[in-house]
Amino acid sequence: MKPRLALSIALVLAALAGAGYLAYQNTLVPIPLAEGRERYVRASPEFGEDAARLEVLMPAGPGLEALLAEQSDLTLVEKSSTGAWAGQLASGLQSTRHGRRWRIALRPAWPMQDGTMLDATRAATALGPEVRRMGGEVRVIDPTTLDFQFKSHQDDLLGCLSRWRVPETGPFIRQGNTLVRFDGFIYGKAGIAALTVVTEPTLLESRAWAEGLAAARWAWSVFPGKVAPEDMAKVRLAPYDEFRMKDGSVWFLSRRLRRLRPDTGDWTHTRLFGAWKGTMDLAYDPLGL
Repeated sequence: MKPRLALSIALVLAALAGAGYLAYQNTLVPIPLAEGRERYVRASPEFGEDAARLEVLMPAGPGLEALLAEQSDLTLVEKSSTGAWAGQLASGLQSTRHGRRWRIALRPAWPMQDGTMLDATRAATALGPEVRRMGGEVRVIDPTTLDFQFKSHQDDLLGCLSRWRVPETGPFIRQGNTLVRFDGFIYGKAGIAALTVVTEPTLLESRAWAEGLAAARWAWSVFPGKVAPEDMAKVRLAPYDEFRMKDGSVWFLSRRLRRLRPDTGDWTHTRLFGAWKGTMDLAYDPLGL
């Protein structure tokens, strides 16, 4: 074989190999996702129990904002209790082998709080600023599918998808520091009608805080810090259980609530969807909480 012909064949083979490798790297590969319903266990209240409008006492700050957002605005994916990735708004997820292109399939017929249905355009509008902040672009493929395209490999995009939120997709409608149940939520009706967070600093002082708990005023309250012994004695007799969180905070949670399970590792991830108030205490609730 002539040297020139051999060189030409080698160049053609190299080009084909390079094109094949690029095609291989650019192929979308499915990422397994669990169903993502485990934290939406339905409440099972008796008649009238799901009409409760609760008040809680907590200090204002980023943690409170995160807790309220958790109830009203969902993410595409989340970590399940087993550590696997689960879909919330996403029903399917694919990524190229080079990690620069990601395709997200949205759950079909997901109701929004304004009466419309979630679609790719709405999700792209909500998540586009975050994607562009990372140097990427969003492309709508069809009404339920969108692509994120980046210039470089994204190591933590799954983590980002578990933090970026699409407004008005959750089980509660947020109105400032008040959550009102959204009865159109896809997994059913939440077990409480509404919840209002009180952040008044004077109520988080020793005497006011203790007297509020002694009167069973709050569905739960965060421990405010130093409390006089005589005031703490009142709290110890009040109908609350203590939950100690990983960040050092302590919740006093009313025994009147059923199936509210604070996430002690990160309390801002606590879900209120499945909680409700028990019948046995309704007759002893002078404040109507």
